[in-house]
Amino acid sequence: MLVAVLAWLAGLVAYIAALALLYGQWMSRGDFTSIIIASLVAFALCFWLVYLPALRAARRVLGKRPAFVFPVIAMLLGIIPTALIARVWGGSYASLYTPEAVLFSIMFAAVGLVVGIGFARLPENTTS
Repeated sequence: MLVAVLAWLAGLVAYIAALALLYGQWMSRGDFTSIIIASLVAFALCFWLVYLPALRAARRVLGKRPAFVFPVIAMLLGIIPTALIARVWGGSYASLYTPEAVLFSIMFAAVGLVVGIGFARLPENTTS
């Protein structure tokens, strides 16, 4: 569970940093609250329904090595929560090409990196 919390927080920090670095912007309290809610809901759903099943399947197929595969898989899976957010808030999957979706892609790439590293480092029986 610690890995999940750290991953979500890393994603939130990545989102805020990307907003400042790429777009030179900051967010209001209302925007920040919306980002927290949207990312937390998407992450919670995807962590249990996408990340863990996919990483467990990869572990069954590949074993624990090579460890770098788990962060790569989890980062690529980040498109799923981004697509969900784009669809719900943007009205269509074409919203994936907006600056907001880029920020969510960066967020979930960071989430995937932390989830993947955490998954690779945890003993097999703690991720079941």
